[in-house]
Amino acid sequence: MNAKNLGIGVYVTAVLLAISVFLPLTSLPLIGDVSYNRVADIESYIVIAFCASAAGLLIIGQAKFTFVSAIGVWVTLLFPAIQGAFRSEDSGFLSKVTDKASSALSEFAADLFLNVTDFSWGGYIFLLALLGFTVTCVLRSFK
Repeated sequence: MNAKNLGIGVYVTAVLLAISVFLPLTSLPLIGDVSYNRVADIESYIVIAFCASAAGLLIIGQAKFTFVSAIGVWVTLLFPAIQGAFRSEDSGFLSKVTDKASSALSEFAADLFLNVTDFSWGGYIFLLALLGFTVTCVLRSFK
């Protein structure tokens, strides 16, 4: 693929990824359809900002840095799992109560990529857009 086609791929997958954060990822009992935006409001806008940054980098002619946008999206999406890995097991009473009171939505956000079998149609679009965005950004960085 040439640089022009990869640039178009970055634009298309960035738009698709930005839209797919609002699509229903899964359906949870008593809660209904859940989008990534509903699970992680702030993080979803950070993902959209990284998608826009990839397009912006292409516009200003700095395509070699588009891989940073892909890395930023992955760090944002994996942040709940990373944060949970570094949480200490020896904690106080208040911390234990807070952890027990965490909702099903935050648990789903932390295990987002482990719950692929629970995805609905929007979840598969989100996952494909994420993978496409990552591949096109990395390839465009090195082309």
